Formats: sequence, C-alpha cells, structure tokens
Amino acid sequence: MDASLAIIGAGPAGLYAAREASRLGLSVTVYEKYCVGEKIHCAEGFFDMLKLLNPPSHGVRFKVSETIFTAKDTFHIDCSKLNMWMIDRAQWQQGLAREVLSQGCVIHENTPVTPQLYKKLEEQYDWIIDASGVSAFSIKTGGVPQIKHAHTAQYTLEGDFSHLYGKIKAAAEPDYYGYYWIFPKARDMANVGLGWFAKKPGTNLSIHRELIRILQKEGLQDYKILKKSGGPIPVSMVEKAVHGKTLLVGDAAGLASPLHGGGVDTACISGVLAARALAQGRPDLYEASLKKVLGTRLALEQKILDFWQTMDFDDLNELLTIAFGKGLSRFGTVWKHRKKMMQEAAILRYFCQGGVRADWQDGVSMQDLNMYK
Repeated sequence: MDASLAIIGAGPAGLYAAREASRLGLSVTVYEKYCVGEKIHCAEGFFDMLKLLNPPSHGVRFKVSETIFTAKDTFHIDCSKLNMWMIDRAQWQQGLAREVLSQGCVIHENTPVTPQLYKKLEEQYDWIIDASGVSAFSIKTGGVPQIKHAHTAQYTLEGDFSHLYGKIKAAAEPDYYGYYWIFPKARDMANVGLGWFAKKPGTNLSIHRELIRILQKEGLQDYKILKKSGGPIPVSMVEKAVHGKTLLVGDAAGLASPLHGGGVDTACISGVLAARALAQGRPDLYEASLKKVLGTRLALEQKILDFWQTMDFDDLNELLTIAFGKGLSRFGTVWKHRKKMMQEAAILRYFCQGGVRADWQDGVSMQDLNMYK
C-alpha cells in the first residue's frame, strides 16, 4: 500500500510537495484553510536564486530584465542572467492546484486544521507536511519555537507603471535596515511595499506611516489603492524541521531570505526535498538536504545583512558602488572597511550575476534521490 501524506497548506511549499510526493507514489491529501490562491500577502516576485526550478508555468506577468536599486545613488542591475519573474500568485497557485488534482491528489479547501483535526491526521496518515506559512500550525500549537521575523506593509496600486514594466525597483533608506519596493504586476498596477529587519537606534518609526511617506516620495500618493496587505516574514531557519512524523517546509520552517525576505523559491525547494525524503521513508534525510541545498545561500545572505548592520548609510552606498558601479568613490573614508567591503561586494555581485548554484534539479528521476544518503 502506498504511504499516505497529509499536507497542511496549499501555498507554494505545500503544492510543490504535493506534486512531487504524488509523482513519487505517495497518496496525498492537502488541507487548505481558505480557497487556493486566497489571502496572499507577498510582492509576487518569483526569484529562483539557485536556478533549481523550472520557470513558473502559470500566472507569469513578465521575466524581470533589470532591478533599479537606490541608496544615495541609483544602480541599474542587469537581471538577464537570473531566473526572476513577476507572477500573479493567485493564478500560479491555482494552476499548480490543477496539476496536483490531475495527478490524483485530493485538496480540501476551506478546511482549517485545528488541534482536533491534527490528531486525526496523525492517526490516519503516515506523514504530515506543515506548509501552513508564517503562522504555522506547529508554531501556534507550541511544538516549535518562535523564530526571527522581518516586518512588511504593502499596497497594491492602480496607476501608470508602464515605465517600470519588465523591471522592478527597490530602495534603501537611512533609518532602518531593509528596503521598499515597486513591483509592477501590469502596466497599470503594481505592488508597492516596505520591509525591514530592524529600525536603527534612536528612531521612532511606524512601518505604515513610512509606507505612506514613500508613496509621496515616489509620486504615487494619488494612485488608487486596490488592496492593503503585509505582515511578518520568517527569516531564520528553524533548528529542527522534523518533529515526529511532521516535516516543516517553506515559511513554517523559517526559509525566507534573511537579506531580502523573498521565500517563494525556498518554499518550493523545501516542499520537493521533504517529499523526496518521505518517498524513501527517511524523514531524517530532509534536514540534511535542506542544509546541503539551501544552507550556503542563506548563510551568505545573512552574512551580507550582518555586515550591512555595521555600516552607516554612506558605507552602504559605497558597497553598492563597488558591487555594481565603478569601484571605490570614497576610498579614504572607508579604509577601515575596505577589505571586508570588497569581500561583501564580491558576494553580492556573485548573487546578482546568477553565480550561486546547487547540485539539485527540479524533476530528477528516482535514482537521483540517493544523493542525500
């Protein structure tokens, strides 16, 4: 008899886990709190940093050709070598759900998992994958420690964004560690948001007031607000991703980027890795594969963020100048940081040139599962 798997959550991690587990012969049932594609609160960028995933097959708005990033100066970063798309998350997840259903999986929508239901899942299924996101069921019920979060606020605006179509825009500012973004969804619509990891000492900021100020700064204050969203993003991997017969994936495992907060790619990858481990009846392989595939990248991103938090705003601009501009422009004033700054700039440039890779590929055959033994 096929091993049975219950998946809590039909977001990216849950649907990728369902698709992969079904492909590998498990009997899969997904429990989704809402309808698939509802209650999405992200900027809708699909950034496959490690180039491990196939292009999104549903809901693609455009492939990102350039990132415009501003500190004190503005830098135009070529994204042509990166796997980076703007997508409509609802359409994408609904398309994935159709794929999963066509493979014989079952999806129960509008079915929140309560402690009582979870006990039944433990009795009825061989394995459980918790893909329930930032407010993970496993965390709320007390089985998993709280993890570090970044905070976001976002508006979806209607107006003229034709000058940014095909691109994305972001900017850092002096009073917090983080950035704001303008991610077009169409020529007349964009997600505009703000995310920060920490406020600088002595500042008294409200993320929502800051977002309103940014709209004024960017000349967007008169654009129509179609939707308000945002919330916490988990940006530190859980120490333990396997708890008995339950595996944590995606945001539930704290797998969003500690540098930029994006987590779609890491969610998808973790869902596939969890499914592959369970297909072998070896949940212990999951934690090892997470560290192997995602560990180096997440550690490098944390390293850049940690260094950022030691710098003043001028030095941040200098770091970006070294990475994406024309070398040191304030050589004398940054001498104390010079060696470190050159190293961090090289890492940042390496990321943005699509240099970070791993030895895992989407859709590998059964024999390739042995790589994690």
